[in-house]
Amino acid sequence: MSEALRVCTRCVMDTSDQEITFDEHGVCNHCRHFDRITKNLWFPNQEGEKRLGLLVQQMKDSGSKRDYDCVLGLSGGADSSYLALKVKELGLRPLVPVQAR
Repeated sequence: MSEALRVCTRCVMDTSDQEITFDEHGVCNHCRHFDRITKNLWFPNQEGEKRLGLLVQQMKDSGSKRDYDCVLGLSGGADSSYLALKVKELGLRPLVPVQAR
């Protein structure tokens, strides 16, 4: 018999994820991972814009005498397609390898 659906008290994750665990407050392991690790590497503010600008400039400088200044994997899904749009907006010149089917 299957267990009742359980949802994290902080996010939308639930027991449809077979790897999910919950602490005594009902907070899932994904939220705890975010608090422990991701939060320290995530800058959704002016600091992030500054860091991204420096990284983009570094990529442009490094690739200035080359045809491309970065490589972009493009699957055709929403995530990689959005990233391709952002790379174009940032003025980067990506090499986008195409895999023959």
